[in-house]
Amino acid sequence: MLPPAALLARSVLRPAARPGPGPRGLRSGPALSPDTVLGLAAVFVSIFGPAAWVLAHIQDYRKREE
Repeated sequence: MLPPAALLARSVLRPAARPGPGPRGLRSGPALSPDTVLGLAAVFVSIFGPAAWVLAHIQDYRKREE
């Protein structure tokens, strides 16, 4: 018979030693196609382009108010 500490350690470490199902939500497959990369770049520019323009010209907008 094992001492209580050994039984506790064995029961605690048992789930870590056995591999379970893989993590969900991860997608494996081929690399992104050029069409996907182009589409993501277009979305990125359409969202962040105007914001970058405003931030780059914020001093001009402030001068206009005075």
